[in-house]
Amino acid sequence: MINKFSITLLSFLSLAVSIDVTANDLDYAVNAMRTGDFAEAYCIIRPLAEAGDADAQYNIGWMYLNGYGLRVNDSLALQWWEKASQQGNADASFSIGMLYSLGDGEVPKDTSKAIDYYLLSAENGQEDAVAILKSMMLVNNKFIRGRLHSITKRNASLFGVNRQVKARKLNARKGPSTESKVLAALLKGDSFLEMEKQGKWSQGLIPGNEDIDQTVWVYNPLLQDLSEEQ
Repeated sequence: MINKFSITLLSFLSLAVSIDVTANDLDYAVNAMRTGDFAEAYCIIRPLAEAGDADAQYNIGWMYLNGYGLRVNDSLALQWWEKASQQGNADASFSIGMLYSLGDGEVPKDTSKAIDYYLLSAENGQEDAVAILKSMMLVNNKFIRGRLHSITKRNASLFGVNRQVKARKLNARKGPSTESKVLAALLKGDSFLEMEKQGKWSQGLIPGNEDIDQTVWVYNPLLQDLSEEQ
């Protein structure tokens, strides 16, 4: 099973302090978890989760995922996280994305669903979700290529900086080299979403050309910030 997330981007014990309950209940639950009394913590948090508290729902999901005083059950973890995600809990949405990305357990791998939840999490401010989506874009992952333009059209500022071509012409290439294949030609004034830099080369997306469904490389001295436009 996925014992798994505990060594990735999140920590159950550190996130437990975010539960929105009274200070006494919170202190008691956190102390119970720190001493390994997960059953006691569960008895405090479970009623809150059933009453609709998103943070409690999120944390119970973690307890089921990793078997903290409970039988490991990925499906129940998913159910609680979905409840929290529907209330805008970005960490719950991210965790669902991880669950679908790994597919190591009762929840089958589904990269398309994972992207949906990473995007939902990113839109709610989860930086790890932004990083994962951006990395998929930069390697031109096959599951995200067809969605590049729709995702960045709505959330461009999450993944890069909009810049503009200042030269008469700028070639967009497959790699960061003049030896790399030219995929498209940008003209003066065209937009370019700069997502990553490597020396004098920038990798990103051509917002105005949806026929190019992948990130490309351009020579960045021929770009300018929008604020520099004459």
